[in-house]
Amino acid sequence: MKNQFFYTRTETLPSELNVQPVIKKHRDSFNIDKVIRTLEMDDDRLLVLLDDIHERTQEVPIISKANKVTGYKKERNTFQSEIYLEVDDVARFYKMTALLSE
Repeated sequence: MKNQFFYTRTETLPSELNVQPVIKKHRDSFNIDKVIRTLEMDDDRLLVLLDDIHERTQEVPIISKANKVTGYKKERNTFQSEIYLEVDDVARFYKMTALLSE
């Protein structure tokens, strides 16, 4: 798959008994053809925005004045994928996309 960019996503999981949190690394990918914009963050990470705008329906609680849940309503929201690339992956992303733009 030449149009897929693989990167490492780090997830911090809470641990039991208030010990050090568990850091889990995942290998994810996205289609480079779907990138519409990138933003360089202050901490040198890169925010990648994808062209995959979609709607999701969620059930949201209805809360009364007495601060009690009286029911649920369906709410539709529009979402877009935002991927944060860590510094090591940013260099690879720039190198790969530079080759595509030549």
